[in-house]
Amino acid sequence: MIDRLYLVARIADTRVALRSDAINSVVTVGQPVAVPAAPPHVVGIFALRSRVLTLIDPHVVVGLPAVPVAPGQRVIVVDVGGHGYALLADAIEDVCFIAAPETRVAGKLLPGWARVADAMIEHDGASLLVVDPAHFIAAPAARAA
Repeated sequence: MIDRLYLVARIADTRVALRSDAINSVVTVGQPVAVPAAPPHVVGIFALRSRVLTLIDPHVVVGLPAVPVAPGQRVIVVDVGGHGYALLADAIEDVCFIAAPETRVAGKLLPGWARVADAMIEHDGASLLVVDPAHFIAAPAARAA
């Protein structure tokens, strides 16, 4: 088995694993600036070390109601298509090597999670969804088409 490094987090009320090669950093977010006419999953934009990042609410992407941004909330910073994004995270649990192999998703997921989940992986006696941050960026309606 090959160990891979993952970020284990709670996103949109679900424990997930994100491959570390897809992540730039984890930071706290200030108050985002709203973007007029933005899709519902775009909370707004904020500055981070002279970069402007688009803040994404994964709750909306998977079909849950939007959540307000709490002061000091942690976000997962990623680059997708040469642009900077930040995913709201309910909690950051760990960064760890997981020796178990990724497997195909067993069972039926809700449609929103089916769009963003790549695989499943076992860690500490629990099954985690392996998600690709890029799947949270595209508007949910566009990905469903």
